Amino acid sequence: MAIPMTMAVQRPQAPQLTDDAILIVFVHYAAPPAVQQHPVFGDCHRLAVLGRPMLEAAYRDAMRRRFPNLHGNVFAQHVDATFPNFVARWVGEYGWRRWMRGVPPNVNLNDQQEMLRILETYAGAVVVQQSDGHAALFAWIWELVNTP
Repeated sequence: MAIPMTMAVQRPQAPQLTDDAILIVFVHYAAPPAVQQHPVFGDCHRLAVLGRPMLEAAYRDAMRRRFPNLHGNVFAQHVDATFPNFVARWVGEYGWRRWMRGVPPNVNLNDQQEMLRILETYAGAVVVQQSDGHAALFAWIWELVNTP
């Protein structure tokens, strides 16, 4: 099932997720857990744990390729400084905060950690559902880094 694009800005299509993955990704992690975990995806906590390092690695790799002249601490500082805005931009561009269900009333989905949780959970689902999921994730993040 494709995630609809809501803004006129041209952006890469997010890797498609199965309906089961969408149900897991877009239910807030504080919501009561399902009675059974999905046999492939597990739950949103598992996807986030898998997705975070893969997302960070994909972003670092894309930034390395985009800025080949940055090295050492300068590169690390640049990546660390730009990653939060990257996350906020793309969670906003795809409209994923509006997709979230089961969000407790005291949770602000505009919070940086909440947006990171959405993107890393999505990244985890991309990696898990496809045999070449890590390659699909790296290619997608490369496109996002290079989208003006």
